[in-house]
Amino acid sequence: MNKIRLALLFLAMSFAASSAYAQVINFDDLPSDTPTRISNGYAGLNWDNFYVLDGTKYLPGIGYQNGIVSSPNVAFNAYGSPATISNPNGFNLVSGYFNGAWNNGLQITATTANPGVIYSTSFSVNTTGPTYIAFNWNNITSVTFSSAGGTSAGYHGGGKHFALDNLTVTAVPEPEEYGMMLLGFGMVGYQIKRKRKQKMAALTAA
Repeated sequence: MNKIRLALLFLAMSFAASSAYAQVINFDDLPSDTPTRISNGYAGLNWDNFYVLDGTKYLPGIGYQNGIVSSPNVAFNAYGSPATISNPNGFNLVSGYFNGAWNNGLQITATTANPGVIYSTSFSVNTTGPTYIAFNWNNITSVTFSSAGGTSAGYHGGGKHFALDNLTVTAVPEPEEYGMMLLGFGMVGYQIKRKRKQKMAALTAA
């Protein structure tokens, strides 16, 4: 009986671990000889107005280079306009590192749009180094990042662009994964019930 209970516990822990697997998106596997649009499907997500560039090609001290967490690439919002990450099947937004490209005190607002699960937060970043932002937003289908304000850091360029690196997300388990979990629990439960019947039958026969 104890072995069966241990098996049930192991199954539950295994499912929890697989469903909570964290994916760190560092953009370093994307081509970045020139600023390039991130294609839908990258890392299992859709990307609207997000581009990637090689931050090491910018002069030291410029926000794109200072925003690097894992070298060499960072993502950014093209034209300083709002940029969106989405997946109609849902995902969990865990955290990310943000940096102003040209402006210190750049205000970034992140907002979800899916009905029933509304999150929104605003935070300020500078050009001097990446700022870690923890979201821990679960079961969202999209998040839009908008930027505004700030003051020029004095670089040869300007705009409301931000750099994003090491974005961490987790996938929401697909329905078939839940089905497999329930099937597994059912099988283990059946074995427990069968063992109990056998034990009762043995006691009665004695």
